[in-house]
Amino acid sequence: MNNQAVPVFMYHSVGIPEKKWIWNYLTCPWQIFENHLKWLKKNNYTTISLSQLYQYIFEEIEIPEKSIVLTFDDGYADNYIFAFPLLKKYGFKGTIFVNPDFVDPRTENRKKLGDINTIDELEITGFLSWNEMREMEREGVMDIQSHALTHTWYPVSSEIIDFRHPGDHYHWMTWNNHPSQKPFLQLDNPDLIKFGAPVYKHKKSLSSARVFPNPEIEKLLVEFVQKKGGKNFFQTQNWKEILFTQSYQFSEKISGSESLEEYHLRIEHELKTSKQILEQNLNKKVEFLCWPGGSGSKQGALIAEKVGYKMSTAAKDIPTAMRKKINNRKSQKNNRIGRLSPVLKTTGSGYEQKTYFANDFGMWLRIKSFQSGYYIKRAINFLIIIYSKFL
Repeated sequence: MNNQAVPVFMYHSVGIPEKKWIWNYLTCPWQIFENHLKWLKKNNYTTISLSQLYQYIFEEIEIPEKSIVLTFDDGYADNYIFAFPLLKKYGFKGTIFVNPDFVDPRTENRKKLGDINTIDELEITGFLSWNEMREMEREGVMDIQSHALTHTWYPVSSEIIDFRHPGDHYHWMTWNNHPSQKPFLQLDNPDLIKFGAPVYKHKKSLSSARVFPNPEIEKLLVEFVQKKGGKNFFQTQNWKEILFTQSYQFSEKISGSESLEEYHLRIEHELKTSKQILEQNLNKKVEFLCWPGGSGSKQGALIAEKVGYKMSTAAKDIPTAMRKKINNRKSQKNNRIGRLSPVLKTTGSGYEQKTYFANDFGMWLRIKSFQSGYYIKRAINFLIIIYSKFL
């Protein structure tokens, strides 16, 4: 009986990188994604579902040699527009981890690759709708699972680290202020941004207890910026120093914080509600969870099991060295899913961050590293670093 390590690839967006999107480096160009599928097909890989992976690890159910799992985080519309038809073309399947907060309410499905004459006719931003998810599931190509509910960030201390300003990276603050608009906010909407609002030290929503900032500080700073010219205020060389000075008049910068019990109840609410919404809208069981941004915790993992998830992705609650040892073998009997990225390296930051996705040799290196033991893995990873310098 085989004891193969099953690679679980982690993609996000697949399509055409949008320069206006702060996280555009997450987009795997669809041509590169198709090349990945061609390479996997040529090398006799078989895609399996997370249910099959669970059965292999815990129920001794055999799976094909060279099995892999393809996963897509966040539920971007381009998973339907590009990834879905390409997977179907090559006879593969995947899993999309969806946050219900971001589901597009539209009822008419978007056009996808193969439906149009030119690529320019396709929408390249946004999030999936329920009907698009249902179609992909009916075709047996995509399996929808949970990515928790909110996929956002929350303040965790009274420390102000920045202020909302043109071109900033704090899209999540717009999400939090306008939760009903989240399906339409892959790109931030300048009309909804409260310029001058304080940005507190923050973490992923599931990773830490949150604090509640004093709303009077935001009110004062936003009004101050409006009186000083709105966006034009930020052309002032020392605008940040001016806003910090304005904020100093408040000695109490937070109005309250979550207790440990409240924090754990919030995790339970997110995981349970996401599961219920997905199950109700897709008429299926949802049993697998991907922690947004690796925001799992030891208590969170226990809560995930409690509310009915069979497995969840390995996250930052597991030390890096241990996390790298999780390679989805049945001999491990681990209910955390180890994943690998189809990326060789990234450079730059913010809107200028660039991703170098693996070519054929890079895919082979990534898979071999994932499947290998500690010393061979270190050697292959060193080879990847050297090889990446020539990209």
